[in-house]
Amino acid sequence: MKIRAGLLSLISALFFFGCSSDSEQELSNYINGRITVNEELETGGNYSGIELLVAYQDTAGERRDTIFHAVTDRDGYFSGTAVFNSTDLYPVVVSRNRNAFGIISMVFADGDTINFTGQLPDLNQTAEISSRENDVYQTFERVERNFRRVVQYINAGAISADSVGMELEKWSDIYWDLYEEYPGAYASGLAGEASISLLRGLNDSLMVARTEEILTNKNTLLPATRQALMEYYAEEEGLEKVTAFLDRLENMAVTEGDMMNLKIERIELLYDSSRTSEAGEYLDRFKNEFSDHERAMEWAENITYDLAVLSPGSAFPSFSFTTITGDSVSTETMEGTPFLIEITRLDNSLYQQQYDRTIAIYQIYRNFGLEIITIPLVSNDVVIQAFFENRGLYWPVAHPDSFDGDELIERLNINRVPTRFLIDDDGNIIRRYVGNEYDEVVQGLQRIITQ
Repeated sequence: MKIRAGLLSLISALFFFGCSSDSEQELSNYINGRITVNEELETGGNYSGIELLVAYQDTAGERRDTIFHAVTDRDGYFSGTAVFNSTDLYPVVVSRNRNAFGIISMVFADGDTINFTGQLPDLNQTAEISSRENDVYQTFERVERNFRRVVQYINAGAISADSVGMELEKWSDIYWDLYEEYPGAYASGLAGEASISLLRGLNDSLMVARTEEILTNKNTLLPATRQALMEYYAEEEGLEKVTAFLDRLENMAVTEGDMMNLKIERIELLYDSSRTSEAGEYLDRFKNEFSDHERAMEWAENITYDLAVLSPGSAFPSFSFTTITGDSVSTETMEGTPFLIEITRLDNSLYQQQYDRTIAIYQIYRNFGLEIITIPLVSNDVVIQAFFENRGLYWPVAHPDSFDGDELIERLNINRVPTRFLIDDDGNIIRRYVGNEYDEVVQGLQRIITQ
């Protein structure tokens, strides 16, 4: 049993720098400490001129302010006050003479006092951070590292399938214990949400109960936690329950950034559910509300194109190419055949991880007429041969010289790879799947069985 990538993304990638709050509140904490230089590099013992800088960029990507700046004296000591809008994990850039020696992550929380020491040039190896909030975060990181090892054992088959569920529930309780032990701490909130996501599909009632406690204390949820709840409500009670859940979260939203992300999730939900007219109405309101946010407008431009050209039920754009075995594949040759077309780089690690599952899907659903087509971007004969040498070639793969990659990326609005489109036997799009959106492919394939 493989642990879902979405679950791991919660426990790792989502805990990086989220310095994007638009809250008007002003928080502060005191930071002090000492940074020295290895005596082999600084024989005179002069540690002055080492800078510590934290900069903030707003959600629109337009305003960049300094949250914290300090410079060491001759003995390496520094101190200062950081002023910020939200408790979060912030990147502290440490440099000297315009040379950056490291980026150290620190939790900034109102009223917390941070003591930071380290030595150049090996700053990341020598850094020590101490404060109430950062001590809890370090505890959380230790739990996370241990859980990662368990995940490796599970994915390697070292834990029996019958025991995986019990192991995950045990770790959910470990994260929850951390949440309860340090109420109100930034890292305890991360631990609580990690606990919730681990319960998806194992103990959904407990997942919902713990979510209610988190919402009571925080009024917000991380994207991966929201996704777990949305999947559950969609399966159990349908789309209306999911939209009601999003309504509730929007009413609780504290920052403009939270509100914007929730509206994006709603529009994408309606788009994926083939409710394109309703998605378009929400999108128009979104454009008016966030017209001054550059990143929001970039997203809106992309999904506007998707709704017009690539929405479920629309005809998939025409295509034609020659495969690496010399066959011709086109819209006409695929007429009457359902197919999954994937656009990717063969050196993409996520695609490589998913390849065995794609083979399994193909071997099952080809009995229902399904074909798979792979279009490799930025590739050549050597890369293609190396990729399929030990994996086997089961379906048509486009030869890189037979299509225009840039034109394809633009026509299909490819922003991430792998991107897949599931097409029914009438040539119409069932759904698009991007990156980790892989578990949902099987759900779409059920429509092919029905047809």
